Amino acid sequence: MKFFPVFSALAAMLSCTAVVSAQSDPDPIGTIYDGHVPANLYGSSYPYPWPVKQFNFFNQRQNLSMAFMDIPAKKRLKNRKTAVLLHGGNFCGVTWSDTARQLSAAGYRVILPDDIGFCKSSKPQGYAYNIHQQALNIHSLLTVLGIEKVTVIGHSMGGMIAARYGLMYPTSVQQLFLVNPLGLEDWVAKGVPYLSVDASYQSGLGQNFTTLKAYEQASYFHNAPWKPEYDTWVHMLADIYASDYGSDYSYVMALVTDALLSQPVIHQFPVLQTRTYLLVGDSDVSALGKAWSPPAIAATLGHYAELGPAAAAMIPNCTLRMFPGLGHAPFLQDPKAFYKVLLSLLD
Repeated sequence: MKFFPVFSALAAMLSCTAVVSAQSDPDPIGTIYDGHVPANLYGSSYPYPWPVKQFNFFNQRQNLSMAFMDIPAKKRLKNRKTAVLLHGGNFCGVTWSDTARQLSAAGYRVILPDDIGFCKSSKPQGYAYNIHQQALNIHSLLTVLGIEKVTVIGHSMGGMIAARYGLMYPTSVQQLFLVNPLGLEDWVAKGVPYLSVDASYQSGLGQNFTTLKAYEQASYFHNAPWKPEYDTWVHMLADIYASDYGSDYSYVMALVTDALLSQPVIHQFPVLQTRTYLLVGDSDVSALGKAWSPPAIAATLGHYAELGPAAAAMIPNCTLRMFPGLGHAPFLQDPKAFYKVLLSLLD
């Protein structure tokens, strides 16, 4: 397998951040490497606006590297605040760049990770890509960075991970923002048939700019004009599929799909303790499994205009904000409207 940088005692010594131990485990949980990284990292050559750092750790019997950006606050607040932004399955941490600038200007330190398996992070083939594990990985990163309290903002798949993070670490969450999260419905319970990992992997091998754009246009920006600036995010993803890691990435996505289908978070919403904000574009029609479901089943999936209010009613301490006419990614489709709402709700 390929690793950046080489995991060795020398790499650990060169790390500019010392090893920090988890409170529940006396052993080191990882190190931060903030030296030079290749422009093309694990198949992703997309340029990031801030230096890419790596959280190197040992997990599930293998060495892993999680890429992330650490953006300092542009103004000093009386109480230091940090936000971690979790990306969707067809996006990367860098997709949150404009939101990160808004939060930095508002006084937040911002952490933008690429989940394990995605973008500039390592792509292990034998790995349990469940949302509990991804939430634990994020918590380990924040622990090593010395961050105890955090505002968590997650979009799409990242919204599922953010909700699970709130369930797993309620005392560590200042505020929880779920932006058009997946998992607001139980796809399997609604009749989505099982798709084998092998079949999912084979379909992923054919992904390219044209197929990815067609999917995002139909699902993410339903009945809305496609803007030229959206192309950059499609290229970002298509370039990974076209890279030497393309086959690995296709298999990762198959494993992720399999994990997400079996782990909807909606059933745990009534026990979510954190202060939660559900931000939903009401024209969103995204649903995992819709593409391979029978038409009668597909027609019942992904109605966020109904799913949003229903989910908000299940969460004890939840504020719902709907964005009329916006789809799966309101922060990309209408940034002005999105930031107006987001910044008004921040502590």
